[in-house]
Amino acid sequence: MKRREFLKRAAVTAAATGPFLGSVRGANDRVVVGQIGCGARGYYELTICQRNPNVRVAAVCDVYKPLVDRAVRLTEGQAEGYGDFRRILDRKDIDAVFVSTPDHWHAIPTILACQAGKDVYCEKPLTHTIEEGRRMVEAARKHKRVVKTGCQQRSAPHFAKIVELLRGGYIGKVALVEAWNVGNESPEGIGKPPDSPPPEGLDWDLYLGPAPKAPYNRNRFIWNYRWFWDYSGGMMTDWGAHHMDIVHWAMGVDAPGSALAAGGIFCLQDNRETPDTLTTVFEYPGFQARYTNRMTSAFPLVRGYGMLFYGDRGALFVDRGSYEVYPDMRAEGARGDVDRIQELLRSGQPAAAPSPPRPQPKPLCEAIKEAGFRLDPPVQEAHVQNFIDCVRSRRRPVADVEIGHRVVTACHLGVIAYRTGRKIRWDAKQEKIVGDPEAQRMTSKQYRAPWVLPKV
Repeated sequence: MKRREFLKRAAVTAAATGPFLGSVRGANDRVVVGQIGCGARGYYELTICQRNPNVRVAAVCDVYKPLVDRAVRLTEGQAEGYGDFRRILDRKDIDAVFVSTPDHWHAIPTILACQAGKDVYCEKPLTHTIEEGRRMVEAARKHKRVVKTGCQQRSAPHFAKIVELLRGGYIGKVALVEAWNVGNESPEGIGKPPDSPPPEGLDWDLYLGPAPKAPYNRNRFIWNYRWFWDYSGGMMTDWGAHHMDIVHWAMGVDAPGSALAAGGIFCLQDNRETPDTLTTVFEYPGFQARYTNRMTSAFPLVRGYGMLFYGDRGALFVDRGSYEVYPDMRAEGARGDVDRIQELLRSGQPAAAPSPPRPQPKPLCEAIKEAGFRLDPPVQEAHVQNFIDCVRSRRRPVADVEIGHRVVTACHLGVIAYRTGRKIRWDAKQEKIVGDPEAQRMTSKQYRAPWVLPKV
């Protein structure tokens, strides 16, 4: 299939989403949206919505006023700016919201938005705890809302292609999947800035929200919040959520049976809490998945991130710019070592020389190499467009909330395994950790008053 034809087919596949959720909107109706969180990711999604003729941005919100002001300017003053997301949810004219906040602020706005009758596009990782994810799924289903997570690789045609290859047995039975992120940030990392008063225009207490009270520190704000347990799960839930999403999609699974992790802060001299070096091993029925992150040399991995699927016919590599299939070679009729042992036992001596000519190795599958893909902006725009289409059609989106919940649950299990130092066994049906009460308690968290996880 030519690439152009595949791109068209992938677009059709992306549009053919899941179950119908309710009444269809008129073909000419514009979807009115509110943007919650106007940092780098939120601003990017805002620009996509601004370019979409079927969308009107009516409101923007952030706890940092300079970001609100910048977002309002992008809309040429058409959007109302707020400092509290609840003001957006109170508006009856808003159909859908984008939740592009730090991870610890994903669950509350998403659930409250569902209760307010609004559809939600929530950035990945979907949650900060496993309990939050199940509650978000329940809210979406009870209120018949479209809730999608930002696992945009689901909308990339070349990822869809490798899923097709893997599920079709192109490289045979896959026994191992390896995923990684590496990047040399030694030794300074994110540095050690001192605590200080928050910058003017920042509502630091609202930024912390349900997280424990803490003094303002530059590294706990904006991008670097990912490296503190109160707000995120480090690289395991950040980039790991993208990798585990492809593992689940390609391998047709939705939960590991166990997780084991080891690592630590070994090379960076900054004030982060999450590990700079981590290896996590997940056991699934019939195969194993591994995720590695390190902040030192990328050798011998050349590429800073990617995934390798190892099958009994070959291996498949994929990242956001390319995919390649590497065939394994095997000689037809070649004997294994057990045959040589039996021959030695029968004759009392090794096979006589010269041996007959050995069959020449042959590839077990054909090599494939395709490159030049771009995940952003075309794929991100397609991912957002799928959400807007589903708001209009009332069908389930690609990267539905249930998918996002199960993917990040695997990541949370990796974090819990690291923090407890124990192998975690997971009962996916009951959504409980088996035989480890301390670890089970880590599937939820205590919210700082007055914030609570909303009941559904």
